[in-house]
Amino acid sequence: MSRVVKIGASFGTVALLSAASFHPAAARILCDGEFQISKYGPIATPYCGDQVIARVANEYGWRDSAAQVGSNPLAKVYVCQTLGSYDWRLQGPCAGYAPRGGGMR
Repeated sequence: MSRVVKIGASFGTVALLSAASFHPAAARILCDGEFQISKYGPIATPYCGDQVIARVANEYGWRDSAAQVGSNPLAKVYVCQTLGSYDWRLQGPCAGYAPRGGGMR
C-alpha cells in the first residue's frame, strides 16, 4: 500500500513541476490593429478585432474591456452599433454589426 502512495506522490510532483514550467508570455497573441501577427503574415481574427473595439470604446470613455466584448456578443453589438458609424477604426471589426447594411436592398 505504501508503494501506491509513493507513485501517487511522485505523479503529483511531476504534475506540479510540469505545470510550473509553462510560460504564458510565450503563448501571447500579438495584434496589429485587427490583424493577428503570425509567422505566415497578418491574419484577421475576431480576438484582435475585439481588442480594437474595446480600445476605441475606452477612448470614448466606455468601460468595456476586450474580455467583455469577446465574451458578451450583446456588448459587442452595442458598441458597434453606437460608435461604429462615427469612428472609421471600427469599420473592419464591426462590419457585421452595422445598423444599416452596406449592400443593396
